[in-house]
Amino acid sequence: MSRIHRYTGEQVIVEFELGRCIHTGDCTHALPAVFDTKRTGRWVHPDAASADEIAQVCADCPTGALRCVNKETGEAILPVAGKNTVSIVADGPLYVHADLQVNGEPEPTNRAALCRCGASRLMPRCDNSHRTCDFRDAGKVAVPLPSDAPQTGRLSITTTPDGPLMLEGPFSLLDADGNEVCKSGKAALCRCGASNMKPYCDGSHHHIGFKAE
Repeated sequence: MSRIHRYTGEQVIVEFELGRCIHTGDCTHALPAVFDTKRTGRWVHPDAASADEIAQVCADCPTGALRCVNKETGEAILPVAGKNTVSIVADGPLYVHADLQVNGEPEPTNRAALCRCGASRLMPRCDNSHRTCDFRDAGKVAVPLPSDAPQTGRLSITTTPDGPLMLEGPFSLLDADGNEVCKSGKAALCRCGASNMKPYCDGSHHHIGFKAE
């Protein structure tokens, strides 16, 4: 991944990883006194709000680009653990909020935004290419594919060469309106952008010559 920038305040350190950011604007809207991309120089000012407020905004970052660290202890203040969710963004990526690992590597923020348009240069992560490649999908699920799954545990996501995202472990699938479509323990999700049964893979990557590690 990309370089991590650190912004140190009196109580907390805000870590920012540009390679994860897709500029949703959640942080700048929630705490503009702290997060201001229009400001000259440092865009993060950790002393402009309380430590609790900053920790909450970092925890709410949908992609895991922001992380709040307790300055005294050096420990990351992570989102409160909840059920694993995979959320479909209309015309956009998958937001995964879970006890999570991607290709065997644990996600330190329990957050990830994964490409489903097929055009990202940072596979398997979203890099906003869906905005320029005219990717369109309303984020609905016509045919839910549930499977037996334990209620708790880690969600493991693996990218198959030139193929889908393979999910193993418990998760709830949410459509673009936030409705829980089904609970599952295993799924193959499209990342080439061509499937006719999104978010699931239907083998279209073979027909379009999709290439990605």
